[in-house]
Amino acid sequence: MGATIRLMPNHDPHWQDRLEAAKARQAELLRREGILTEAEQSELLALRQEADRAFNARFRTTAEYRDFYLGRARDLLEEEGIDMPIPALADDATVEEIDRVLGMVWQAVEVTNSETF
Repeated sequence: MGATIRLMPNHDPHWQDRLEAAKARQAELLRREGILTEAEQSELLALRQEADRAFNARFRTTAEYRDFYLGRARDLLEEEGIDMPIPALADDATVEEIDRVLGMVWQAVEVTNSETF
């Protein structure tokens, strides 16, 4: 029997259009002179979240999501000089399982950086 593949729940083949629209609106808000209104600040935060969702909608499977983010995590650990094994995750790992492992990596980096200052 072959390996099971888990599809990403929010895959969108048009993710790049969504990402570009969110980034364009963010840039428009940030170009304004003066302090942003409370509504504009809320919109800016919502746009940041939409940009993250759009970027992650590029991944068709959780294995693609895992490979991309664990690759970035390995690069970060190497840059920071942290020797930390990353647990293996199956191709059918859930987003939550992947994010849990990524959270451990980010926490290790934060702890290491806070101890060096």
